[in-house]
Amino acid sequence: MRSAPFVRFWLATLLLLAGCTSSGSATPARPARAHAEGSASPATSVEQGSWRHIAEPPIPPAGGMATAWTGHELVVWGGGSGGGGNWQSSNAGAAYDPASDRWAPLPAAPVPGRIGASAVWTGREVLFWGGQTAADAIFADGAAYDPAAKQWRTLPPAPIGPRTQHQAVWTGREMVVWGGYARCCPIDSVVHDPAAAAYDPATNRWRRIADVPPPWSGDDGYAATVAADGRPLIWRRGRLAAYDPATDRWSVVPGAPAGAAPLTPAPAATIDPVVLAASAAGDVFTWIGNAGRLEGSAYRPSAATWRPTAPLDAQTGSTIVAGPPDRLFAAAGQSARILEYRIGADRWSELPLPPVPTRSDATLVWTGSELVVWGGMGDEGPEMDGAAWRCCTAP
Repeated sequence: MRSAPFVRFWLATLLLLAGCTSSGSATPARPARAHAEGSASPATSVEQGSWRHIAEPPIPPAGGMATAWTGHELVVWGGGSGGGGNWQSSNAGAAYDPASDRWAPLPAAPVPGRIGASAVWTGREVLFWGGQTAADAIFADGAAYDPAAKQWRTLPPAPIGPRTQHQAVWTGREMVVWGGYARCCPIDSVVHDPAAAAYDPATNRWRRIADVPPPWSGDDGYAATVAADGRPLIWRRGRLAAYDPATDRWSVVPGAPAGAAPLTPAPAATIDPVVLAASAAGDVFTWIGNAGRLEGSAYRPSAATWRPTAPLDAQTGSTIVAGPPDRLFAAAGQSARILEYRIGADRWSELPLPPVPTRSDATLVWTGSELVVWGGMGDEGPEMDGAAWRCCTAP
């Protein structure tokens, strides 16, 4: 899935303790508070629903696990824990079935465990790629897991070489990967290596595709990648880029959101954090800005038009997921807060707090009837618990 800023910081801290020579710091957590811009009543969600605890997986705690939702199960694998000379990557994984509230451990993967890997669901397999086990051990290979057969197979190395903390999306036919870095340790910056490649599981082959051009590639300032309408889309520096496989070109999406940043470098602090999601109805939403108030925009591919959206009150380490066609959900980062966005009403509201501790970079999954919140990094390390919110009534 994603490469979130807080996970990057935590990974960098582990590698620093393991022998890298850079330093960094995390943004301090803050108390949760209700916030719903664009509405007269900023208090609670209009949704009638309830939270339930979910079972914990039968694997050791690990941070930075790669996760994917298959439509039936949440599959998690890899990550790492510890610090200093005791830091270890994990080869453990598990699959969670919300219908039975049960986890099942995965068989041992055919590749070394790692942190910073990506995961995408193809409709048949979860493709795990890249990541690292140590500062000087970054991978260009990966493995595919078939949940129906409960079997693994190895992936060939990608033609762009090893990467960790990269971007990866599934287009409906291929996994497109780009960005990240190939050597330790860009702790105080973000690297978007321009090299990109696409993997076709039907042929088990990679192909090199066009490099991601500036301003979407480069150092400093976060980027986010999603796939919509069969195309990878990248948001960075206040602009949206799309990849056209027919011409093998990246280009700016027509139009621009209100208040978009110019196509020139800008201080990273003005665009941190960034969250991006494609809704079930096909629109692409982005929230970007200083932590605590992220300004929003929505792009409609069918009409090539932009519109402003209500701001999002979120911190570094926030995540977002599409729910039913009329809404999105966000984990606000550095808290247990979960928010719901009604697309038609252009309104954020806060759900009742889930029965889990504060965390950042939580995994969010919409199952079709429940929102599952799992994992992430808490105040004292990796969190392996979670909760499910059952909803939703018609808008």
